[in-house]
Amino acid sequence: MDHTRRTNKQAGPAMARVRTSYSRSLMRSVLLRIVLAASLVVAALTALAYTFIHTETQRRLLDNLRDWVVERAHNDSVIFELAQENLARFSDEFLRLYTSETSVDEGDFWSYYQTDQDNAVRMRRAFYDGVYAEDGLYYQGLTSFVGNNQPVDDPDLQRRLVMSVRLLAQLGPAMINRFENVHVTFPENAIALYAPGTPWGLEAEPDLPMNELGVIRSMRQSENPDRTPGWSGLYFDETAGEWALTYQVPLDLDGRHLINPSHDVSLTALMERLVTDTPEGGYNLIFRNDGYLIAHPAEPASDRRWVGQMSLANIDDPAVVRMYERIAEATGGNPGAVSLVQNPEDDTWLAVSELSGPGWWFVSVYPDSLIRASASQAAVAVMVTGVVLLLLLIAIIVVIIRRDAERPLAQLRDAAQRIGCGDYASVADGRVNLPRGLKNEVGLLANTFYDMAVSIRDSQATLERIVAERTRELQAANSDLRELSLLDGLLGIHNRRAFDRDLARVFREASAGHGDFHLMLIDVDHFKLFNDSYGHAEGDQVLRQIASVISASIRQEDRVYRYGGEELAVLFNRSEADPVDSAAERIMGAVRGLAIAFPESVHGVVTVSAGLMRWQAGHDSVNDVIAEADSRLYASKHHGRNCLTIGP
Repeated sequence: MDHTRRTNKQAGPAMARVRTSYSRSLMRSVLLRIVLAASLVVAALTALAYTFIHTETQRRLLDNLRDWVVERAHNDSVIFELAQENLARFSDEFLRLYTSETSVDEGDFWSYYQTDQDNAVRMRRAFYDGVYAEDGLYYQGLTSFVGNNQPVDDPDLQRRLVMSVRLLAQLGPAMINRFENVHVTFPENAIALYAPGTPWGLEAEPDLPMNELGVIRSMRQSENPDRTPGWSGLYFDETAGEWALTYQVPLDLDGRHLINPSHDVSLTALMERLVTDTPEGGYNLIFRNDGYLIAHPAEPASDRRWVGQMSLANIDDPAVVRMYERIAEATGGNPGAVSLVQNPEDDTWLAVSELSGPGWWFVSVYPDSLIRASASQAAVAVMVTGVVLLLLLIAIIVVIIRRDAERPLAQLRDAAQRIGCGDYASVADGRVNLPRGLKNEVGLLANTFYDMAVSIRDSQATLERIVAERTRELQAANSDLRELSLLDGLLGIHNRRAFDRDLARVFREASAGHGDFHLMLIDVDHFKLFNDSYGHAEGDQVLRQIASVISASIRQEDRVYRYGGEELAVLFNRSEADPVDSAAERIMGAVRGLAIAFPESVHGVVTVSAGLMRWQAGHDSVNDVIAEADSRLYASKHHGRNCLTIGP
């Protein structure tokens, strides 16, 4: 195959040389002699016309580009300006209502809200589905949520929440004609939303720390001492499948932070217009004024790669970086309504306008080559009359040569290049046209190319299928081996290796502040005596029974391991619904319930001793955890066995 590929790569240049030689011997020798005489006549006129027309065309096209960018930036700024107007109105109405004599008592508050089973406070479902309230307003599409870490007994918080909900019911329907939602966040980890399509407040996690997240936290007085409205960074909303950013306004009164009215602004239409609505021959892009690329039409790896926020320091396209630097240098970082910047390094003109709101620069890139091309086209018009007959003759000659020689050879050249690059399928599937119908040497060569491509494509497909099957089999075998390496062959539960791995993981998570865990060590009482009395086979059966009832007694989120010999271990994850102490006692009861006869034991049946510990911040290592659980296990043995020690 390597030899074939090298041969194909050599064939491509060879075919190109044949075609070039053919063109020199026929096309160039004939056409150049005919064109030479006419070219001398029209050359002088073309030079004079080109200079004049180039200047006028450049001025006209740049004026058109300037006007187009001004109008486009104005249209794209409307959504941002509307968001600012909406929230300014909402803020004014809220302050008017808040500073009025309107009262809200606790009964009013609880007529809107209720406490769920997780102690989170949420607006009643009826206000989302649609209901007329006692205040005469019709509520629909409204949800609200207060995290379970935030008390709601503050009368002022209750008043602000109720007033925000009432304002959303009144103003929300008119404000979302261009937006998905309007919402109000509070510094006390609360939110109220008007979003008819999404019951967000009814579905939010009860312990969600909204006021600690980046967007809402940025409106704190400590984070935003100047109290300026803020635009979030551009982000892709996976649920809605849209590009968006959030605009929010911090609202204070007498130095006290009251609320943050905000809009989620969908920018999908703007991003689509970036590609589809462009000057003919040009393209558009958007920069953030502090050196980030927001959107670019070139998307080489995926349909979202060049949409988002990318630092220019991380972009490997020098042309994009040069454009930003050229604009910043020419405008001083303030392009205003419109600025035209020449970019000679890339042979382009840059028309720049600032979008109202987030401080983005809308840039339209127009190739200077198009201006020169327009001038050249106008100059060619001067020549056309003098060379019409010449062009007719050239056209006839070109048609004949292309039909009988150049086109078939070009098709063969394309096929050779595809095969040389390993693209056999495009030739074999007929996507590359070949002159196979010609009844000459070219047709014979074309059929040979085609047969060769079909043979190689089929062989390659067979090889790829075999490799894929072998790869899947190997992956499945490796997965089975990994699982078997973590199971105890006798008891069918996880082994010591799995225990060491899982204990280290939960210890790291707990040490990092992500929850806690309990460890229970279990030892079969007098197991050596049982083995000596009844044999190892019976001892193994007892271990299997004990492991089985422990596995059946633990909670879904817990796991049992064979720690070593007759010792077992259980890792308990935190669960409010089923306390660990109860789960541990259930294990002890389940083992007693087996009632495996053991007359040699003082209890008459097989029993276990166990020690249970809970991870605390004072544990410096995994060994500390094991040692503490082990000490409680031995305390159980010291107290007569068949018991569980939980305390220190």
